[in-house]
Amino acid sequence: MDKPRLTLIDRAIAAVAPGRAAQRLAARASYMAMAAAVTEPGGRLDTRGGYRAGQSDRRQTRGWFARTRSANSDGLARQQTLIGRSREAAMNLPAATAAIERNVTFTIGTGLMALPDLDAEVLGLMPEEKAAWTARMKRDYDAYMSSTDPDAERSSTGYGQQEIVLRGMLESGDVLGLRCAPADQIGRVVWTAWKLVEAERVASPSGHVEGLPLGKGGPIVVGGVQLDGYGAAEGYHVIQKAPDRSGLARTATDTKFYPAWGAQSRLPAAVLVFDKRRPEQARGVPFLAPVLELVKMFADATDAASLSLVLQSMLSVIYKSPGASAMPEPEYGTGEIVQAEYAPETQPPPANSSIAMEPGMVLELDNDSEVKLVSPDAKNPVYEKFFEAVLTQIGAATGTPFGVLMARFNSSYTASKGELELFYKEIVRRLARFAPMWCDPHYHCWLYEQVARGVYDLPGFLDDPRLRQAWCSVRWAGDGKISLDPYRERQALAIDEAHGWQTGAQIAAQINGGDFAANVEQRGEEIARMKGAGMPMPVAPGAGGGQPNTGDAPGEAKPQDNGDGNNG
Repeated sequence: MDKPRLTLIDRAIAAVAPGRAAQRLAARASYMAMAAAVTEPGGRLDTRGGYRAGQSDRRQTRGWFARTRSANSDGLARQQTLIGRSREAAMNLPAATAAIERNVTFTIGTGLMALPDLDAEVLGLMPEEKAAWTARMKRDYDAYMSSTDPDAERSSTGYGQQEIVLRGMLESGDVLGLRCAPADQIGRVVWTAWKLVEAERVASPSGHVEGLPLGKGGPIVVGGVQLDGYGAAEGYHVIQKAPDRSGLARTATDTKFYPAWGAQSRLPAAVLVFDKRRPEQARGVPFLAPVLELVKMFADATDAASLSLVLQSMLSVIYKSPGASAMPEPEYGTGEIVQAEYAPETQPPPANSSIAMEPGMVLELDNDSEVKLVSPDAKNPVYEKFFEAVLTQIGAATGTPFGVLMARFNSSYTASKGELELFYKEIVRRLARFAPMWCDPHYHCWLYEQVARGVYDLPGFLDDPRLRQAWCSVRWAGDGKISLDPYRERQALAIDEAHGWQTGAQIAAQINGGDFAANVEQRGEEIARMKGAGMPMPVAPGAGGGQPNTGDAPGEAKPQDNGDGNNG
């Protein structure tokens, strides 16, 4: 640590009050020692070095103004605009549509099926009891999910609702699910249902300053999420009517509070599904947010290239004759009239002042008219490279490789396989986050109703949280992976299973999302029926023989009859 130095003021004070100057010097020395102990464990901190990206005196970073902000400040800044643009891109820009649809298709597919995974030791179940409960729960929940009972609107099945939730989370950043029991709906078998609310309707009460307490001494509310002292969601404020053109202004009573948990059942009453990336993050961010600007630029370039091709293919004939009408005057506009958002159209559409190009068009002009034809050049040698470069960046940012994003596998088997495997890792990660946030609460609430109504008798479910968790243990299986070379890949899986590197259950879930135990049981019944019908048993390729399987032990030769009654 450097010694404290006398300043000009110190010297002036020392000339008239040496004691006072000594106190100032001692205080400065004490402060320097404390600062060195706290901030300079290895010596003086030199701020001139370090990463170049953190320096502002370089030409490359001179105009880069960035500030550290909280997760909610970054995520909720201009949230409504970001949601609107993300949805617009998903509806109208093919690259954005593909990025979202690939993730929905590969993550959800035809639906995530529940595979109950009961802990027999904790629950005190015998193996046959565990198997019976597992089969019953799986069958009953699949019947519930295949119906429209899970949807309060009764317009989609439970599996379809999974797709809606994930797509809404990707497009808007998050989706709110409200648990309800529509007792007045006719024909219901299960009362537990979920009402989905889109992201823009989850909002703080009118006039509330985001991140501050709601009222005097009230809880913190940010982005419509009411938080407790630890930052966990206590509930959600929801605008009762979706924003539309008829209502612009917010009112003091336009939101309703929905608690996140049931006080008696201890079950989720409201679930906000989003992909949390930062600590203290209360709301989700649209999946396309990092690449929206790039996607828009790419779409504009694609439109321009497409229009150039269309115009290049059109042939028009222009001739002059006396007395013909002149070309219309161009419309420049004054810039004085601005149409407000959500306001009804008040201005009549302007008269068309342009001439549309049409195939085989014949245009007659007056002799005095001047015509200048500009022929667009459809040959753009760099567009293909630009196309692939931009889509590669979009795919890298969204975790969707170029071949998967465009559904174009024109390269080698190894390259295509690598893209699919990389994308599969992304899907596994997304499924691991989506299932606990939506699928698990969905299953737990359904199972609670079965116990509460007396359909299931599960000891300890309503009294012991530990036993309830054991009864609710479940795994989720989707449609499985895409196989480019099924025969070669199945051989590799057989080796994995033979060496114990993977189990049959893992392989069945990986191939087609199936249940290994159910497959074995079903396959046993099929083999028994085939044997009873005298049908030959199929032999796996490479197993040898090719003859019907008679049930003899492998490698055991059956004695031959030489025709005289003796075996030779």
